[in-house]
Amino acid sequence: MHTKIQFKIDNSDIAFQGVLYQRINKYFMDGNLSKSANKTAVIKAVILGCIYLSLAVSIFFVPNLYVYYLLNGLLGMVTIFVALNIAHDAAHNIFSANRKVNNFLLYTFDILGASGYMWKLKHVHSHHPHVNIPNMDGDIKQSNLVRIFPNAPFLKLHKYQYLYMPVLYLFYTLVWLMFRDFKDYLQTSISGKPGVKHPPVEYLKLILGKCSFFGRMLVLPMLLLPFTGWQVLGGFIIFHFCASLTVAMALISAHVGEDSVYPSPNQDGIMEHSWIRHQIVTTSDFSTDSKLLTHLFGGFNHHIIHHLCPNINHIHYPELTKVLKATCLEYNMPYNSNPTLFDAMLSHLRFLKLRSKQGIKVDYIEM
Repeated sequence: MHTKIQFKIDNSDIAFQGVLYQRINKYFMDGNLSKSANKTAVIKAVILGCIYLSLAVSIFFVPNLYVYYLLNGLLGMVTIFVALNIAHDAAHNIFSANRKVNNFLLYTFDILGASGYMWKLKHVHSHHPHVNIPNMDGDIKQSNLVRIFPNAPFLKLHKYQYLYMPVLYLFYTLVWLMFRDFKDYLQTSISGKPGVKHPPVEYLKLILGKCSFFGRMLVLPMLLLPFTGWQVLGGFIIFHFCASLTVAMALISAHVGEDSVYPSPNQDGIMEHSWIRHQIVTTSDFSTDSKLLTHLFGGFNHHIIHHLCPNINHIHYPELTKVLKATCLEYNMPYNSNPTLFDAMLSHLRFLKLRSKQGIKVDYIEM
């Protein structure tokens, strides 16, 4: 597999790309707008941060076990909302125009239990340049338990993946925090980015971040709260169940549905599409009319425009998606979107069932 790829040159796609970015730039020029977070995005980030902090502290003052479990569940959901609205934009250097501010906010991931350094490395330098390319996109295909790619080996257990994967998704963040981060640090090649040498200080940050997170989520509650160790562990599991479901809804809806394609480069490392067409056909939007989901998911439901404009803060995505839709229609460019989050989830389950059939090699489904 080539570590460097080259996208096809297509004059019609170049024309589409030029018009699209011209219209996007006009949106910012006409409104005299910054591409970084505006006042609304900053206020939202502060509110989410305060909610997270309130829940994290309130856990130590709960009146009974049921409230403890409830707060852990809410904390799990808010953890993802904080990550998507603050840490994700910081990783792309689009929360603030000041890179130092973004680097500081990237530590939000470490506070939440993950490695901000590793997440940025895989997401920005692996996922975005190689979205949905087998064996190169670090965000896709984390385990052999699931069959996603059309030409991937078929195991007998894959026949039932549409039944067991929704259950396994409940453990996504737990596996991520306890195993995946450590595994990624041991690798010298991060999905299409070979020869990675992690600075020694990042190993120290990893250990300190994990100790801090597990200390306040497990050790301190066991020491300070009138619950048994098993009861505290139960709250910790509920936290991860809620966090996992929340992040899974955002991630799988964007890249793993019925319309998803997973193109590979040819033997010369050349892709079948232009860069902009590749980004569009490998990504899907969902619930773009929902202001609530847009704010909670940090614009992840406007995911196509995010891949086309990763240098723009998510607060602008609803307006830019309108520009994208109109331009795609004008230039006969495909645009995939599910009207609701529920539709996106059903599309994902149907996709898993499709890939559970041995020998099937389907890259695109006509709806």
